[in-house]
Amino acid sequence: MAKGAEVLSWIDPLPDDLRQAVMSEMKSVRIKQGALIYERFSQAKGLWHITSGTVRLFSLAPDGRELIFKIYGSSECFGELAAIDGEPYSLSAEAMTDCELMFLSRNRLIELRKKHPALETALLDLVVRIARTSVMTIEVATIFPLHARVAARLAFLAASAKARREPVTELKIAQKDLGVMVGASRQAVNKVLAEFQAMGLVETHYGSLRITDIDGLKRQTLRFSSQRSS
Repeated sequence: MAKGAEVLSWIDPLPDDLRQAVMSEMKSVRIKQGALIYERFSQAKGLWHITSGTVRLFSLAPDGRELIFKIYGSSECFGELAAIDGEPYSLSAEAMTDCELMFLSRNRLIELRKKHPALETALLDLVVRIARTSVMTIEVATIFPLHARVAARLAFLAASAKARREPVTELKIAQKDLGVMVGASRQAVNKVLAEFQAMGLVETHYGSLRITDIDGLKRQTLRFSSQRSS
């Protein structure tokens, strides 16, 4: 299930001249850890590119339950969908660490799209990748049992870290946040992680996880998938 986990950025892969044209229109912004970058359903102002730090996109239900859609890292972008169509943001964005961001207003994006038609292809490719990631997230959340959800999410996070050229085995994520990602309590996730640790798949530490057998985690997901298809 880690297939498709990739750096969600449309800026870095652009040709040098086009990338410089986009970056020249962006403004540098520093955000403190825990600060809300934008709130769900607020009017779209633009999009962000992460220079350094970590950002989570999430939704919060009236009863306090959370859903974390994705954790974004260095060189990734977020907020594009609302910046493209002008509709309100569908998720909230919060800085999980101190962040250095580059901001591009929606008006500037519109002007760039008119001036550089090649941007349309880059943005379309990004939207397709976001859609594929969303389909995978929905499938895992609604069909898979908890152990398979945890295994799939850890493999996905490891693949995303690899795409960002960050350490694959060391994941800076709290068990509470992992529970929010898979729709389970911290206690339930802790039980699954204890089983995975006994199997030699992970090692748990305060505020982080060490993956010791990523192929073993993938097999936990594939085993469920094969059971469903048999």
